This record gives sequence, C-alpha cells and structure tokens, in this order.
Amino acid sequence: MTRENILSFIVTFLLSLLIVPWIGKVTKRMGIIAHTNSRTIHKGIIPRTGGYGIYIAFLIGAMLFLKTDNQINSMMIGGLIIFLVGLYDDIHDLSPKLKMLGQIAAALVVIIYGGISLKDFTLPFIPSYISHIIAIIITIGWIIGITNAINLIDGLDGLCAGISIIVLFTISITSLATGRLDIASLSMLLIGSIAGFLVYNFHPAKIFMGDCGALFIGFMMAVISLLGFGYKGSTFFTLGAPIVVLAVPIMDTLIAIVRRKIHHKRFDEADKGHLHHKLMFSLELGQTKSVLILYGATALFSLCSYLYLNHKVAAFLLFILLLIVFELFVEITDMISRKYKPILTLVNLVLKRDDLPKLKESGVYSTVVRKLKGKKRYIILPLATALIISLIFIHNNRKYRDIKVQYQEASNPTSLMKTIYSNIEKVVKSRQKKEEREYVAAYFAADYYSLSNKNKDEIGGTSYYYSKNINNFKSYAKTDYYKTSNELIEKKENNIEVIKYKLNHIKTSNKRLSGLEDYNYYDVNLTLTFNQDNPILLSRSIEVTITLIDKNKHYSITAYEINANLS
Repeated sequence: MTRENILSFIVTFLLSLLIVPWIGKVTKRMGIIAHTNSRTIHKGIIPRTGGYGIYIAFLIGAMLFLKTDNQINSMMIGGLIIFLVGLYDDIHDLSPKLKMLGQIAAALVVIIYGGISLKDFTLPFIPSYISHIIAIIITIGWIIGITNAINLIDGLDGLCAGISIIVLFTISITSLATGRLDIASLSMLLIGSIAGFLVYNFHPAKIFMGDCGALFIGFMMAVISLLGFGYKGSTFFTLGAPIVVLAVPIMDTLIAIVRRKIHHKRFDEADKGHLHHKLMFSLELGQTKSVLILYGATALFSLCSYLYLNHKVAAFLLFILLLIVFELFVEITDMISRKYKPILTLVNLVLKRDDLPKLKESGVYSTVVRKLKGKKRYIILPLATALIISLIFIHNNRKYRDIKVQYQEASNPTSLMKTIYSNIEKVVKSRQKKEEREYVAAYFAADYYSLSNKNKDEIGGTSYYYSKNINNFKSYAKTDYYKTSNELIEKKENNIEVIKYKLNHIKTSNKRLSGLEDYNYYDVNLTLTFNQDNPILLSRSIEVTITLIDKNKHYSITAYEINANLS
C-alpha cells in the first residue's frame, strides 16, 4: 500500500466522519427519513441521506488525489447522475422505470465518453462489430445489475457499507499486486468515504445511506471492476474476478429474481426473503451476528479472487466449497421455495432418511418429467445452449492458452540478454504481467547500453521500441549514447556490457503519447551495472527509467532516461 493510498483513505474517512452526522441532522429536520412498513426492521426516526456524506467526501478526495482523464471524468459524471437519481428517490420515491433510465444514462456516459466496457470480447463465427454491440449490452447490464445488487443488500445496519469496504479493499490490494495503482487509488478513496459513514451506520444505526449512497457505491464498484484490476484478457477473466468478489450480493439478487418469479411477483417487488432476512429471522441470529456472518462470507469469496493470482487450484477449490455451503443454506432456509432442495434430495438417495426430501416429491422432478413427455425440444434446447457456451469458452480460452511470444531476441545477445529473454518467454506464457514489464524493460536496457555485441551503425533495443516512433528513437540515440559508438567499434574499445541489473520499482507512468492517452503506461526503474567503467556515461553503474506502453497485448518502450552525465 502506497503512502498516497493511505493518505487518500485518511482524508476521505475524516471528511465522511465530519459530514455524515451534520447531513443527518439537517435532513432529519427536513423530514427525509426512513419510512417504516411490514418489511422494515429499524425503529425510531432515522434519516436516510448518509449517502450524501459518502458522495461529498469521495468527490473532495477525488479532486485532491485523482488525475483527471476521460475515464475518471466519465465516472464522475455517471456517478453524479446515479447519486441524483438516488437522492430524488430518497426524498420523493422515484418509479422503478425512471430509476432504470437514470442507471442506463449513467452507464452510457462511462461507455461512450470514458470508453469503459468489456475489452477484447469476441464470439466465434460472429462478426466483430456484432460482438462489439453485444459487449456494450453486457456492459450496460453489468453496471445496472451490480448497482441494484448493492442496493438490495442494504437491509441491515452496516451490511451494505461493510460488504462494500471488503470488496473494494480486495480490488485495491489485487490492483496493487498487478501494478494498477490508478484502480487502487479509486478504491481507497471510496473505502475511506464509506468507512466514515459506517461509524454511524453500524448497529444500532443513527443514519442510513439511502438509495443515493447504495446506488452510487454499486455504480462505482461496477465501473471499477470493468477496468480489470489486474485480470486482463478474455471476458471470462475481466468479469470472472469481480463476480467472485461480489458473489454475495450477486447471488442474493439472482435468487430474489427466481423466488419472485416462482411466486408470481414482480421482479422489483420487495420481500423478506433475502440472505440477511434468513439469517436474522429463520436462524434467529439477530442483526449484528447476521451482518458479521455476511462480512465473513464476502471476505472468503474475496480471498478466492486474490488467491487466483498465485494459487489457482486452491482458489478454485475454495470457491466450489463456498458455493456448496451457500447452496445448502439456500435449501435449508427455503430461500427460493420449500420444494427447491436439489442437493438435499440427492443426498437422500444415499441416506434414505424420512426427514430429508425425496426425489419423487421434488417439484423440479415432477415438472421435468411432465414436460419431457413427448416434447423433445426440452432436451434439445438445453443441449444446444450447453454446446454454444462450450464453444465460446473454448474459443476464448484457446486465444490465451496458445500465446506466442511477441518479442524478438537480438541477433547477437549478451549472456545477460539470453537470461532475460528466457524469462520473458516464461512469463508471457504464464501471463505474469508485472514480471513481463520488468523483463521487457531490462532486455531493452541491457541491449541498448551494451556495445560489446554491436556492429557499426547498429543501435540496441530497436525491436522493443514503439514501432511508430522508431525513427525518432534512432535519430536521438545517434546524438546521445551512440554518438561515439562507431569510433569505439573501430578502435575495438567497444567491450562495454551490462552484466547485471536490479529492479527498483514499477509505477504507473504519467507520460503519454499523443493520440494514445487511453492506454496503460508504466515506469520501470532499474539500476544497471557494467563490466567496467563506462567511458560514455563516466560510471560503472547507472539508474535508468524505462517507460512502457501496454498495447496490442505486449509492451513497447516509449521513453527512457538515465541519471548520468554524458561525455
């Protein structure tokens, strides 16, 4: 965690801590309070505008710590739209259709203005422009879905705020581990804003966040997750990680939709069948215990996502175990319906106990048997769907399984260059992006600053430089480091060679190429050691910063600078 991340958290936390109670007092006098009905759990007069404090604290923090670009600006505009929609709903009760229109408008802002959407989404046998349209539709659906999923879990004191903090913290540490400092900064700003509010929202709550807070938080998390936070690649990886992290609110939302469909209710019709309701009433755990259990469940799913970076098998096994436990909870508490108990029914095929559901008593069993009689389409349709999904999965994963190294080895590499190139091949195939940045920068530096392997008029590192700027690079090199190289070669004094390097740090770079501002850039700081005192640089070791652009699924050098005096 960087100092700036910690400072941004502290600032927004303190701002939220100061603003939230003041907002609560003002809006309570204005009558903007949480109304009681058959579904509500709270007692007393409680304002529901804590989200206003969250939003203001985040906005101030963003102005202090974030560097603006189209993506950040679009998130701010979209977030404002969502916040205003939620605030109006808190005051006047907005219709579900108008709320949905506001969410769509906010999603379109980040897609059109910010260029934030699913990247590299393709379908087999489908033209690219159609795949792009589908990607846009999925992006809108994802933003709306996560926005409302977070809003739906705002049913107990401290529940939505606490789960959001856990999710955002996971995103932050994952982003830091993969070099996405921009996403980590966004997440920490939001964490601080929510944490300050949570102080007043934990049971017994003195203020609720309302729709203005829940919708805003859900929207921001949905958009942040689309930025990838370290999982770049196919759609399965882009959305897979955030789906796991957000598993609790996502599954609660999906189950609610299914439950309401089964009971012939509108999908937006509220009920008391959510996870927190089942924990609190069916298991009689009370508010605090129910909230802490859901915190723990979210933390475990978040652990799966983080584990995936280094221990894929362990992450997968933990995820499957959590899904089984969750499914058993759904069946035991009748969260969908009394007849929905597939795992317990299968278990009873072996145990044959009277207190467990029997197969022939299952509503699913009777429905399937009835519909399959003389209706082949009920068999063909699921099989066709499974086949299509399998083809998509195979197509997308084959692209990343059969990765070819896009970097070239020099015709006459030094010993160090051979070692680095071998490492490049390994990390590219294993998709270790942070290590790939290190080795690409190191290879370029070792090739560029070594003269022992050079012929007349030859400049090192050219194959690793950004291709459209290669001529400028060569021209500059001839007036800089390579100004006297031909003279040294003729005198056979060109035995200068980089024999080792040390990685100091890798940071997100502020340097941008004109017209390519939306790509990711990184500054890789290295210390290079030569086999002797370098007569050009007047030193045996130098510190060099190599700037990389992440484009076309590989890294290219866009700039370099050293701390040395040229002769």
